[in-house]
Formats: sequence, C-alpha cells, structure tokens
Amino acid sequence: MMTIFWLVLCCSALSAGANNQTKVPVTPLSEVISGFSLELLLTRLDIMQRKQEELHDKLFAVLSNLEREIGRNFSGLQQRSPQPVTCTNHGEHRADVSQKSNQISTPSTTEQTEGLVYSSCKEVPSNVSGPYLIRINNESEPFTAYCEQQAFDGGWLVVQHRFDGSLDFFRRWTEYRNGFGDVRKEFWLGLEKLHQLTSARPNELIMEIKDFSGNYGYARYSAFEIGSESEKYRLKSLGKYSGTAGDALTRDLGMQFSTQDRDNDRCNVNCAYVYKGAWWYSTGPYSNFNGLYMNSSDGRAMIWYSPKWTYTGMSYTRMMIRPFK
Repeated sequence: MMTIFWLVLCCSALSAGANNQTKVPVTPLSEVISGFSLELLLTRLDIMQRKQEELHDKLFAVLSNLEREIGRNFSGLQQRSPQPVTCTNHGEHRADVSQKSNQISTPSTTEQTEGLVYSSCKEVPSNVSGPYLIRINNESEPFTAYCEQQAFDGGWLVVQHRFDGSLDFFRRWTEYRNGFGDVRKEFWLGLEKLHQLTSARPNELIMEIKDFSGNYGYARYSAFEIGSESEKYRLKSLGKYSGTAGDALTRDLGMQFSTQDRDNDRCNVNCAYVYKGAWWYSTGPYSNFNGLYMNSSDGRAMIWYSPKWTYTGMSYTRMMIRPFK
C-alpha cells in the first residue's frame, strides 16, 4: 500500500515539473532563409559597386589619354597652312545655268551678316549674292531673303527659285501666303511679304527661265505690285515688258492669286488644281512658274507661254524684284 502511494506522489511531482518548464522559441525556417538571402544580396551589391568603381577609373584613364591625343593632333593642325576649299552650290545644273547666260550668277554660300539689317537688297553694299536680313519698315520684323547681287546689276530680292525639282510647289493658300522652302535652295518667299515689299515702294520685276535643252530667256517688267490678302493678292500693277523670253504675264494683269484650295481665276474649272500650280491665272496657264517640275510639253509643267516656248516645261525659273526709287 505504501509503495503505491509513493508511486502516485512521484508521478504527480514529475507532471507538475513538466508543466512549469519554460518553452524555447523556435525560429521559422522561412525567416532563416530570408535573412540569408538579404546577406547574399548585400554581398553582391558590394561586389558590383567595387566593379563599377574600377570601371570608372579605367574609363577616366581612357578619356584622359584621348584628350591628350586630341590636343597633340590639334597642335599639329594649327602648324599647317590652311588649304583653299572650293564648293559648288546647287550642283552642276546651276553652274551650267551661269555659263549659258551672263545674267545668272551662282549664289554664294556666305551666311547672312549678323546684326546688319537692310531695307532692300538694293541697299546691301556687298556684291556677294546670298541670304541677308531685310526689314521693310521700322514696324516690321526682319526676315531672311536671298539677294542677287551680280545679275542685272545686282540689288534683286529673289521671290521664287526652282532648279532641280526637289521641293513640292503644289500647295495650299496658307503656305503660299506665308512662304515655304529654304532661300538657299528651292523656295517661295510668300505672298504677304511680296505684298508688303511691293506696296511699300515701286518695284520692277524679272522672270528668268531655262528649258531642259539649255535655252535661256528673261522677261523684265518696269513695274510690279500685288494687293493685300483681303484683295486675294491681286496682280495690281505690271509695267512695260522687255527681254528675250516673250511676254507671258501681261494677260494675267488684274487677276487674283489662286491655289488648289482657293479658286479665284476666270477658268471654267479651278486652274490651280487642274494645272497643278498656284498663280495669277486668268483663263488658262499662260505662265505657270509654280507648276510641276517636268521635262514635257504640258500645261501642268513650269511653263512660260510665248512663241519661242509655248508649253515647254522649264528646268529653271527665278522671279526677282528690285525697288527703282
């Protein structure tokens, strides 16, 4: 009996002791892995940073060597005498125009003189053709114009020029009003500028043409003026004709300017749309300087209708004005 009592007492004591033991926390396996990954990532970042610093040092050394090499080459170039450079403007085609007529000069590539503004090309003191800044009056903004300073005694402001067909001239009213192209290449100055120029003072006009066979001619008019946009840039004045190309413009006197989206002519159809140009059309395309650039006898071409050329497409046209007072 006593033996059983002591056995029961010992079991109770062991049970109580087991319940009073402190539980040991166990770290989850996922947290152990996360900590290891973070440590590995930091180690890799440290390695990458060291490699980046090494690369930066190598790049700096290469750039330093390159800078020294450029300095030596530049010093060598300064010791050499400059060599003349010959440039051909607008290609062989334009040079050919100059050779066949003493009235056409090859434009210079000289940039416009910075800071100098002139009231007209006639006021430019230089005999070098090229772009210059022109201001019509004290209230207007200056704009870049191409001045022909050699042909026909110089002083001419170029309004239109075509010689290689690189620019599309079949455009809308807004573009013809504002102008388009580059004055050093093919371009149209703009009807609004042309109106301001011709209404500010009396001007004369020259129209130059050359066909694909090399035949050259010009038409000169002693007066030229166009109206404002509210007048649809009407051809208001055209003086006496002289020249070698024949007169193909007088019959358009009094006409308003027409484009593919503004039909202001006297044709039964929209001449500008049908003949793929923009001009002071009357009843047909007697002159179509802004037509298609094509070597063809076609009313849609750049034509100057006269006994010598009829509807022959031109390879070269140039339109210029000059104040005569």
